Amino acid sequence: GGGSGRPGRLRLRVLCGHRLPRPEAPLPESAEVSDAGHAREGIAVSSPLVAVGLEPGGQTSQTRAVMNDGYHPVFNHEVEFSVSDAPFHILTFEVRDFPTSRPIAHRAVRLDAVREGFRWLALRSALGNTVRHGGLLVYVQFCTS
Repeated sequence: GGGSGRPGRLRLRVLCGHRLPRPEAPLPESAEVSDAGHAREGIAVSSPLVAVGLEPGGQTSQTRAVMNDGYHPVFNHEVEFSVSDAPFHILTFEVRDFPTSRPIAHRAVRLDAVREGFRWLALRSALGNTVRHGGLLVYVQFCTS
């Protein structure tokens, strides 16, 4: 156990997602989306990517986008953050739709509540509702030094 009170490194692997929500239909006035050819009403499928961050400190990392697969996108993205001696840290996850950059889902967790190993991360939608059966599988490792 032990809190995030000791400095070190956090090694995080974003493995895959499951049943990520679809992006909402773009609003008609958002013309900046149309040059990508994606401004049709009611996009049926998302092309998700995950942005991970650690606060305080503003460290961020972003997975590649998985095109046209919000049902079971495999990211396999590894990132290492340095953990400062701040009293507590917040680990943030934001799932975005790649063509439109729209937020699809998110989650923020206190780092001292995160245990090592494989972890299932339930998500909230852009409107703050729980995403049924949807989430991210991550692998967490803490390293001293």
